[in-house]
Amino acid sequence: MKRKRFFLVFGAIAVAAVAGCKSVDTTSMVLRNQEGNYDMALALGRKALAANPNDAEAHFQMGYAYSQLDSVALAYQHFMKAKELDPKKATNVADNIQHNYAKHYKLGQSSFTREDYAAAATEFDLATQSDPTQSVAHYNLAVAYARLAETDSSYHEKALIEADKVLELSNPSEGNYTKALQLAGRQLVELGREEEAVNRFSRLVEEDPTSYAVIEEIGTELLNAENWKGAAVFLKLAADARKKAGVEDFNTYYNLGVAQYRLRSENPAMIDEAIASYEKALAITPDDPSTVFNIQVAYMAKQDWTNAATWGEKYVSVSSADAKGWQYLARCYSELGDQEKAREALARYEQLR
Repeated sequence: MKRKRFFLVFGAIAVAAVAGCKSVDTTSMVLRNQEGNYDMALALGRKALAANPNDAEAHFQMGYAYSQLDSVALAYQHFMKAKELDPKKATNVADNIQHNYAKHYKLGQSSFTREDYAAAATEFDLATQSDPTQSVAHYNLAVAYARLAETDSSYHEKALIEADKVLELSNPSEGNYTKALQLAGRQLVELGREEEAVNRFSRLVEEDPTSYAVIEEIGTELLNAENWKGAAVFLKLAADARKKAGVEDFNTYYNLGVAQYRLRSENPAMIDEAIASYEKALAITPDDPSTVFNIQVAYMAKQDWTNAATWGEKYVSVSSADAKGWQYLARCYSELGDQEKAREALARYEQLR
């Protein structure tokens, strides 16, 4: 996974010098922050803000104290309020927020590199709290949650929430947008929300049929992970998108057929779906041996011995040296009661074996 790097100078951000008239509590607060007595500074800040909620300097000093205590979400709130009340503080506010963000983002990267995904998630979460507007931190947090979900399924929902946050904060031209879209799709499948995934990506296909590669990549990954149901969902979407774009692909239909066939135990009707997908693959690459063989096996699973024998004959015609092809053909003819052809096929099998 590629992650953006931030090259920053770390170290404490100095408390900005304060000019102008301030309350006694706010003035004392500045001194306590300079001394490093952050708890006392916060207590004074609360008194100052109780007397004057619009005290921009008190908000800024609260943000600084919370930063030093690593309460970065509260720090962000006070910094943003300070900037709202006094736009002249914008630069100091931005520097402090960036300092908090970069600190935890870098720690998250280090933990992720060590494959300590729990620690990475903690740090990336703090980065998102330090600056909720940074989509890259939300994306890396989503990835960390997805890794944790491999051993704890409760993290799938958390990964989905963060992936959706990336989609909210970014746009399709950004690299992490597509990655977050794919990650969200995978989480929906893992959560058993395939229909929601279909709806999301169907809209994507309607808007841009050329997006099939994004969908196909998810389907292929799920196929490799032997998540047959998820693979079938996404590969079907990819195949439909390719058809609309006029770029149908042999591998897409073939892999879809594999996923559909693997679902036959829970839904026998998927065998016919698999055969249809394999036939579409053959329309693109005629006589492909693996596809012909898989169609024969699919008909055998249906106990449709007539069609199984037909495809079995086709298979041995394109791959005559495969002993298994003759063995399966012998089985088909035996089931059909044609013992002569069964013996012939079995004899070829014995020779090749």
